[in-house]
Amino acid sequence: MKLYEPFPDRIAVDGQEYRLTLWFDRVLRFYDVLDDPDLTPEEKTEAGFAWLVDCRKSPPVEVQNRVLQQLMSVVIAPPQRRLSTQKQPKKCVDFGFDAEEIYSSFRQVYGIDLIHECGRLHWCAFLAMFHGLPENTPIKQIMRIRSEDIPAPNKHNAEHIRRLTELKTLYALPNKDSGQAQGGDGWDGLFNMLLAQAKEVE
Repeated sequence: MKLYEPFPDRIAVDGQEYRLTLWFDRVLRFYDVLDDPDLTPEEKTEAGFAWLVDCRKSPPVEVQNRVLQQLMSVVIAPPQRRLSTQKQPKKCVDFGFDAEEIYSSFRQVYGIDLIHECGRLHWCAFLAMFHGLPENTPIKQIMRIRSEDIPAPNKHNAEHIRRLTELKTLYALPNKDSGQAQGGDGWDGLFNMLLAQAKEVE
């Protein structure tokens, strides 16, 4: 992201340029599509392409696949910047499960009603604003609880451990792994990769 450039609205794949519709609500719907166990990988590709790309005539599904893969890795979920000594961060937020807290946090800090911003607020703007939320917002407080390690017990921290354990149970994220193997070939491998990238950005 560069402050003197507009947010991405096009992407080129195989020499063909595609116009994007990267409103935050469409990207979140795409995440829901990726999580839907009732859809085949081909159906997920077609649904995701329809949500995120403005194209009168859809290309073959294999091309749609490549467009979504590049779109995810370059725009929606680019690699996170971390120091080489930092560990992979814990997943501490789910845009669907935590929707109420995210909505109220945006309202508290920015005065924005996210429902009214559907079809208008670009994904990159939404993500920048989300990362900029201060620690006193509902979603950031919950994220801190989820990410905090339970300390080793000693004679002084029994009450802290008890309370933190209770809060972690109260705000625990649902398990969405559904037993899917990581990696793999073909469609399954692609969508496991896309799901992993989607979870990283959260």
